[in-house]
Amino acid sequence: MKRFLFLVITVLLSVPCFAQKSTNEDKTESKTLEFISRGSSLIRKEFYDLGSVKGVQCEVLIVTDLLKNEKMGCLRLKTKYTSSYSTDTYIGTLDYDEIEDCIKSLNHIKDNILPSIPSTYTEVEYSTRDNIKVGAYYNEKKLSWTAYVYIKSYTSRSAEFFDAASLSLLVNKMASAKNMIAEKIK
Repeated sequence: MKRFLFLVITVLLSVPCFAQKSTNEDKTESKTLEFISRGSSLIRKEFYDLGSVKGVQCEVLIVTDLLKNEKMGCLRLKTKYTSSYSTDTYIGTLDYDEIEDCIKSLNHIKDNILPSIPSTYTEVEYSTRDNIKVGAYYNEKKLSWTAYVYIKSYTSRSAEFFDAASLSLLVNKMASAKNMIAEKIK
C-alpha cells in the first residue's frame, strides 16, 4: 500500500514537469519578424546603431530577402536586466508602419498629458504588435510623471523607467529610424 501511495504521489508531482507552456509571452504579430522567419529564403540583416535613451538601446534593422530582392526595416529597442546570476537582454521591434503612430502618441503624451496633474493614479501607453509598451504614469510620491518602456509586456525585467522629459529624446531616435528605414528600403 505504501509503495502504491508513493507511486501515485510521484506521478502527480511529476505531471507539471511535463506540462507545456501555454502563455503568450513569445507571441508576436510583427511583420518584420514574420518576414525574417517565413522560410525558403536567403536573408541578410543589417544593424545600424542609433544610440540609447537612458537604458533603452535603439537600432535600425534592415532585412533583405536576397532571392526575391525584397526589403523591410524596423526599429529595434533593447534593454538589459542584470541580476547576481546573469544578464538578460530583451529585444522588441517596431515595424516601419508603427513608428509614426508611436511618435504621434509620444508627442501627444508630451504636449497634452505631461503638463497636467491628474486627480488619481494615471497611466498612458502605446502598444506595438511585438508587445512593446511605451508610455508614462503619474508618480504620486514624486508628484511628477515617469516615462517607461517595456520591451516585453509580460515581464517587468524588460522595463526601463526614466524622467518624462527624456521622451523627446526617444521621439528623436524614432524619427531618425523612420527616415533611415525609408532611405534604406528604396
